[in-house]
Amino acid sequence: MELRGTTDQHALLEGLNMPMLEMALMTALVAILVALLGTVMILRHYKGTSEEQKVRKVARIGWVGLIVYLLVFLIYYEQKATPKTIPYPFAKGDAAIAKGDFKTAISAYQEVVRKYPTMAQAHFKLGMVYRMVKAIPKAKEELQIAIKEDPDRAEPYFALGSILWSQGTSIDALPYFRKGLSLDPSNPQKEFFIKIIKRAELEQKGLLKPGSSARPRLSPPAPDGSAGGAAPSSSAKGRVNP
Repeated sequence: MELRGTTDQHALLEGLNMPMLEMALMTALVAILVALLGTVMILRHYKGTSEEQKVRKVARIGWVGLIVYLLVFLIYYEQKATPKTIPYPFAKGDAAIAKGDFKTAISAYQEVVRKYPTMAQAHFKLGMVYRMVKAIPKAKEELQIAIKEDPDRAEPYFALGSILWSQGTSIDALPYFRKGLSLDPSNPQKEFFIKIIKRAELEQKGLLKPGSSARPRLSPPAPDGSAGGAAPSSSAKGRVNP
């Protein structure tokens, strides 16, 4: 079961794994169709013969067995695809962040990542604390994984875009700020991100020199509450500190 998680403080709720459930249903449907076709062909072959009743009996037994097997098969995959609630796993790391103990926070978040390697929130928190201690390559790697595991969450795009902006040019941050705003168009820092996006578009057209004096000197900070403390609420999604 893949745990992707939410920012709920009490538990992480995995979304229903629809692809897995759809695959199980499709497999069951194909099995039924193949069995039905085979049954029809066999009964036609033995129709009117002395073996017809025996074949019909065997066919009924076969159908009962198939139905029982498919029920077990579907129940198994339904359980694997059903949302699962687990205890909030970030308490230790969040508490360490609040105390300024980044070493303990990194260790705590790494432990969560090892336990739930596909949980985007775990990679996001680990990436943000790496950013706090200036371990930028590791921060970028974790944020990229967070985006891969949960491409519909805005905060990792803003965070990774901010890092790329501070290290490079507007063009580097462009796809991440643009994607982040498409997911969170009411972000409080919307105007700032739009400014960077417009500048990047001018740089791409050769109308503005990348990294020229026109570039703002300060890059946007990390999204508020992204690495520790309380998880950001939906109203503060992608929020950045002033």
